[in-house]
Amino acid sequence: MNATPIRHSGLQKAVLSLYRSFIRASNKKDRDNGSISNDNSSSSVSNYIKSQFRLKATTIQKRDINKIESLLVKGKRQLEQIQDPEFSGFAVFTPKPKQ
Repeated sequence: MNATPIRHSGLQKAVLSLYRSFIRASNKKDRDNGSISNDNSSSSVSNYIKSQFRLKATTIQKRDINKIESLLVKGKRQLEQIQDPEFSGFAVFTPKPKQ
């Protein structure tokens, strides 16, 4: 068995660091709001963040560095919003399908 640690690029480390910061902040926010974070609670901030990171991970190509860097900047701004004591949750817009 090869126990060589995975070497991440600087960009990968930045994304992982941002993800961990989001999870820490959202878990704190969920506790502050009285929301018990479990995998079935779709209303929790933590689950929303996890789903957004998974979505971006599958839809953005790993070589699209400009897009990833711009999302990192946007993510840092959103993290600051979550850490704001006045923040209570995300408003998500879902358009109705055309009939």
